[in-house]
Amino acid sequence: MSGSPTHEPFRVSVICTGNICRSPMAEVSFRHQIATDELLAGRVEVTSAGTANWHVGSPMDPRAREALDRAGLSLEGTPAQFADADYLDRHDLIIVMTREHLHDVHTRLTRHTTRVVLLRNLLQPGADLDVADPYYGNVDDFIACLEVFTEAGRCLTSELRRQLGASALEA
Repeated sequence: MSGSPTHEPFRVSVICTGNICRSPMAEVSFRHQIATDELLAGRVEVTSAGTANWHVGSPMDPRAREALDRAGLSLEGTPAQFADADYLDRHDLIIVMTREHLHDVHTRLTRHTTRVVLLRNLLQPGADLDVADPYYGNVDDFIACLEVFTEAGRCLTSELRRQLGASALEA
């Protein structure tokens, strides 16, 4: 069938503090996995933002880019943006890196239908574990972070397939 779908895409945002390390790496990893899934491609949008506005407009940290390049993920991440209420309210699912981000997002979010999930809970439901910030580390710390995002992305795409499966098949 040609033409674009008549429905809005399902919008996912990945949140960290400054939006130059963890969240853009997770964004690229998730976008890649979604783009290669025939049920989800074109139906799910992924962006990222930060709870702090320190780096708005900046590209991702070069070490994050290096970790992505080493993994063969050449997609660009969204330039750093601030996760204010307007940004957050445009999303259906928000995935955060830490319990502090979870608190910040819940404080700002006004759209009650938006689901907010701690990223590590995709891997270990109910564990409430944070994703360590690689910013003060080296490229190996970024690679380890990316491995967590890749695994979490598999869980995310599986959940999105279950959630969006019926409506996607109708399109």
